[in-house]
Amino acid sequence: MSTIREAPEPKISPYLQFLYGLFNFLLLGVMIFSFLSVGGFTKFPGVHISNTVDSPLAQPELHKVPQGLTPGGARDQGKTWHTPDRFPQCSMDVCFNYSRCDDMEELLVYQYDMENSPSWFFKDAWKRSRYYTIDPEKACVFLVTVDMRLENGPLLKSLPHWNNGLNHIVVSIADTWVSTQASAGSNSIDMASTMTSITHQSTYRAGFDISVPVPQRKFYPSLQRLKALDKKYFLTFKGTRYLQDPGVGGFRSNPILRKMHNGDDIIVATTCKQAKLNGVSLRQPEVEAECEKDQLIYNEFKFDDLMNSTFGLIPAGRGPSSFRLLEVLSAGTIPVVISDNFVLPFDSLIEWRRCLFVFPTSQMQRIVPTLRSLNRKEIELRREYCLFIYRKFFVDDDKIVETTAMALEARFFGVIPKLIPKVPLPPRHLNLEQPLPKSL
Repeated sequence: MSTIREAPEPKISPYLQFLYGLFNFLLLGVMIFSFLSVGGFTKFPGVHISNTVDSPLAQPELHKVPQGLTPGGARDQGKTWHTPDRFPQCSMDVCFNYSRCDDMEELLVYQYDMENSPSWFFKDAWKRSRYYTIDPEKACVFLVTVDMRLENGPLLKSLPHWNNGLNHIVVSIADTWVSTQASAGSNSIDMASTMTSITHQSTYRAGFDISVPVPQRKFYPSLQRLKALDKKYFLTFKGTRYLQDPGVGGFRSNPILRKMHNGDDIIVATTCKQAKLNGVSLRQPEVEAECEKDQLIYNEFKFDDLMNSTFGLIPAGRGPSSFRLLEVLSAGTIPVVISDNFVLPFDSLIEWRRCLFVFPTSQMQRIVPTLRSLNRKEIELRREYCLFIYRKFFVDDDKIVETTAMALEARFFGVIPKLIPKVPLPPRHLNLEQPLPKSL
């Protein structure tokens, strides 16, 4: 017979039971108080929970929504390019016939060359490249050009090889095509992709559409040998104010931009000449006086002299792109882009963040403090990377053709092995990842 006995259950004194119950009661009270004071952990549908505390800590400035940041706010502020009509929902997997490109040693492109087809700046270079074919049966891709005037462009659906836009690319090297003709484009481009100099982030179909630059008008190779901080100026811009069109380039009249000018190492020289021609400034006496002051500064500085600068301001013009981008790069100057809703050229190939800066028009007050905060080493590395980008991707029309072909091939993502782009790599000392500045 077993001699093991069960141990008696431990007894807790009434005093300890009281303390244990009191502790649980207080803990529950603290939890309920915290829940009510914070305003609840979850806002349930149909239940509005507000915080009535008047302390500044209750509603910090960081959490306040800036004026205009509301649905439709961009359009309310005149930024109509933030909400252009969208193109059809297309991508390479549903709007491209890969079989046309099988067994190709090189990407072959057929270019429609009709009497009413607009010209574009590297069109001739494309024709003399190894990618051009006059036989549409051999083509992988078809290019068709349009411009901002619908009546001057070809009727896309009437093209002999259109096939609902399959494997077609609609080309527009202009500054207003997508903005003024987006609704027409939405109904007419079918399954075609776009290659434009005005590519909006809000309509961009990444991996399908391609952003290209507008052509440069001037070249500054002699300035490329100067180190970034050995240049005459720190930051410069000389250009036109768009008083007649406050919705697009009108921010060039913003006092924040014009007050960057210090007459020493930062030069911002603007002219109202274009506005004078159409009488806008004459109807506004206060603007006329302002323009006269600006004109004195504008006349004092020569454009070519201002290109000898560490940084070059590139404010958007009538559209988000600018002729000035390639001009600034050609001078070995670091671009500082001021633009909204804009896709930089060939963004699938180029690491732009290692070269230039992009500031929205609402953040122009940050430009000078950000640039002043950079150290000498980072500024010089950015200058060298910008030069690498210019020389390898943009230096002339033939190079732009090569870059365009690489961007077209990059859309395949290796599906067709012989059409994998050979993207140039930066020099070894630039190939190491550089940290972004703490001020950004």
